[in-house]
Amino acid sequence: MAATDAANQDLVVPGPGSLHWRFAGDNGIYVMLVRAGLLQLMLPDLGRGVQDHSDFFNEPWERVFRSVPQIQGVTFDWPNGPGTAKTIREYHTSIKGAHPDGSRYHALDPETYYWAHATIFDAALQFTDQFLGALTERDKEIFYAESRDVFRAYGVSERVMPADYAGFREYFDGVCAERLELTPTAKALVDMGAEPPERFPLVPDPVYKVLRKPSGKVLWWLAVGTLPPVVRDKIGASWTDRDERWYGRMRLAVRRLWPILPKKARYSPRARAGFARAGVGPT
Repeated sequence: MAATDAANQDLVVPGPGSLHWRFAGDNGIYVMLVRAGLLQLMLPDLGRGVQDHSDFFNEPWERVFRSVPQIQGVTFDWPNGPGTAKTIREYHTSIKGAHPDGSRYHALDPETYYWAHATIFDAALQFTDQFLGALTERDKEIFYAESRDVFRAYGVSERVMPADYAGFREYFDGVCAERLELTPTAKALVDMGAEPPERFPLVPDPVYKVLRKPSGKVLWWLAVGTLPPVVRDKIGASWTDRDERWYGRMRLAVRRLWPILPKKARYSPRARAGFARAGVGPT
């Protein structure tokens, strides 16, 4: 056996029976991905990397639909999740460059890579907590501990990764308050709230043409509702008491209806493939 294969076997990532297995493949998380994407793009190094190494301005949604299934694969490709994590890491080795002021960035810089991971984990946690009401404080600790194992599988330095959930919340709030800014890519995403992209993957163009403006407005409203208040202020987004009341009603409706959806509608293809392979479902 190759040394790298042996190393992969030594890694422990969340699998059947874990909270990631139960929640990380839920399609409802897509509600949170505008939030996650914006928080990522507001970190200057990450935003610049996306600007220089992707076609984000023309294909913003394609990045999401390419990335999320791969990230889910770290859990749902069980027992080969560490191999999926290695593939994701290798994809980022060439994503590097310079800002206009000459300072350098690299996607595998621990602070940059961990922030990307943190925003995706927090998207899953916030959807599960806010919309499903499914997490106790103890669950949040366990869910976060599992996310540490996921990050270790990428093989990136752990020096910025908080030791526990309380530390994670302090770290997350600190980055939002002190390090995020309205980068060019983040501004482009904010502007899409008023003028959504011309295409949306998985939706036929004639259908999307009709739904583009109203669906974009609702999606952006949801994204603003999920953002930390300090980030709303940074992007100039308003959020009223009336918005908060409607947001609460929407969360309550989802909490009542989501659990009765059929598995095919509720869980992603990557998750359902993992359930079938392991013979173990999400609960």
